[in-house]
Amino acid sequence: MVSRSTSGLSPTQSADGRRQRAQVTRSNIVTACIALQNEGSARPSAQQIAERAGVSIRTFFLHFPEKGQLTQAVLDALTPPELVEPPPSKADLQRGVEARIEQFIDLRVQRLERLTPGRRASNAMIDTSPLLQKHRLRVRKAFRDLVGLWFAAEFDPLPAESRRKWLVAIATLVDWEMWQSLRTFPSRSIPEAKDCLRLLLAAALRQMERSRSL
Repeated sequence: MVSRSTSGLSPTQSADGRRQRAQVTRSNIVTACIALQNEGSARPSAQQIAERAGVSIRTFFLHFPEKGQLTQAVLDALTPPELVEPPPSKADLQRGVEARIEQFIDLRVQRLERLTPGRRASNAMIDTSPLLQKHRLRVRKAFRDLVGLWFAAEFDPLPAESRRKWLVAIATLVDWEMWQSLRTFPSRSIPEAKDCLRLLLAAALRQMERSRSL
């Protein structure tokens, strides 16, 4: 017979329950850290995080004995796979530039909005976190490559150095910092900011096209 604990659970079920509770506690600690950073505490202490998460300082260090482990956990939470934008399909690339701009901006804005809480939190830590700095460089490189795919028809005829400069400029133009600027101070709705971002991208691509003939 399978032995059972006094609660009526088998040893396997009890172990599964402990793992689930540990995962919840770990998640609560990470969420507390992000919340404190979003509220303006750039470098919350272990005690502050533990109090926000509703755990003891001992439990905090049980889950995150080293500072870098919490930073990595926060980083993982801020960049889940669903925030990674998909590459364009072959059908997408066969569309005209105006249609591609429209579709690209639609997808980009959705992700920028979902990215906002995490980006604010990571920005609070990035000056003192080499791990976050390296991650940000990787993210930006991946996004530049994505922009290059969506607008390959416009970028590829350029000389290599000119292509590199334009790609950096246009990818920066539609990155989160620009979106944040459009959405805040003064406050704009998502549709309003989206229209502005679309105009900026279209204007930049037109200027790039004109530069080819100079």
